[in-house]
Amino acid sequence: MSTDNKGFLSVIYHPAVVWLLRVIVGATFVVSGFVKSVDPWGSVIKIGEYLAVWGWDVPSALVTFGAFMLGGVEFVFGMLLVLGCYRRVSVWILLAMMCFMLPLTLYIMIANPVADCGCFGDFIILSNTATFVKNVFITLFLAYLFLFNVRVSGLFIPYVQWIVGGILSFYILAVAFYSYNVQPIIDFRRFAPETRLINTSEDEDEEGEEAVFEYIYERDGEKRAFMIDELPDSTWTFVDRHLVNGSTEVSDGFTIIEDGEDIAPDVIAEDGEQFIVTIPDISKVDLSYTYLINELNDFIMERGGSLIALVNSDERGIEWWKDISMASYPIYNTEPTLIKELARGNAALVYLKDGVVKWKRTLSSISYSYVTETPASELIDNLEPQPYLVLESFTIVAGIVLFVIFFFDRSGKLVAWLIRRQKKKRQMAKNAASGDDADSMPEN
Repeated sequence: MSTDNKGFLSVIYHPAVVWLLRVIVGATFVVSGFVKSVDPWGSVIKIGEYLAVWGWDVPSALVTFGAFMLGGVEFVFGMLLVLGCYRRVSVWILLAMMCFMLPLTLYIMIANPVADCGCFGDFIILSNTATFVKNVFITLFLAYLFLFNVRVSGLFIPYVQWIVGGILSFYILAVAFYSYNVQPIIDFRRFAPETRLINTSEDEDEEGEEAVFEYIYERDGEKRAFMIDELPDSTWTFVDRHLVNGSTEVSDGFTIIEDGEDIAPDVIAEDGEQFIVTIPDISKVDLSYTYLINELNDFIMERGGSLIALVNSDERGIEWWKDISMASYPIYNTEPTLIKELARGNAALVYLKDGVVKWKRTLSSISYSYVTETPASELIDNLEPQPYLVLESFTIVAGIVLFVIFFFDRSGKLVAWLIRRQKKKRQMAKNAASGDDADSMPEN
């Protein structure tokens, strides 16, 4: 490197700038990775949208693995950057990710193949242009850190950094596994717990501009858009819906379209208890769930409530499901976007009390034997997940372990500094004593 370049780099380098960019860039990746890990199903859905646009047929297991890895890598290396651990590797990994993400988001901004990139899940929805601009700045900041990050020490000594990385990895994987197997540990979607599923007349009076959608249906390779009052017959297959006016807020409520009419207010109970079984893809459901659903239907009916199933299928698929499951509960065809927004998983259970969502969880997380053996008076409360308690427990344990490591790390550095100081004092005293002895020696 020439003398001029060294002089220029010395001018733009400052430890405070390094720490500032560590926090800004690292926190961005931490938030991005955390919200992806909080809702792995959302990441799977978003990755599936990209693959569908490009016409790639990728096994679902590989897509799920990719969703877990993407959120985990972003969170772990973002935290390592914030803490100043693995100062060279953390920047390299994140910069390598941006070398892929930056051209990808440029393509998304230009071609607009998906509504949003999903960088922050459902927590923050950015436009495709804003996403690209954000990535430009992140890449520039990482380029600066690529040059200077190794010059500034971090919070932990190198010998314990692998432990820090391991704790962060276990933490985010635990969050992701719980969120995937039960429900998102934090629900950023419209129909989170304590949300009324159907608008009341008072809600409608307080609403602003109503959300208006067009519905995309397909038949014989032809796709057409229909408004809600002109939906086609059953020979057409629902594909998607697009917002054409208004905005999708919580107050928009849940809709179930049948013969051009929204029948949700008629089938979703406003009073009492109700189970809703959600099945976004009827071909991916484990048939053993049929026994569990029938048992849950008997249980809720004995309590004076009801159970309905919302599936994404045509009439033939619904009839097949009724036949194979011996269902005695109503089944309604609902658009997959709403089903996935209401609850995650190939099949899930939503519990409503007086029309308000109380909790939800995947059917795979409910044991048939547990339902049949638990006293009826305790079953509802025992089935309710405790996601915030789980997240709090994970976070407290990880935080305590990291604090203990940091404490002993700092203590070790303090002890080493005190030892060096004592040695220096002894050496100075010895040198002073040697000087005094030399001064007291008689001259020849």
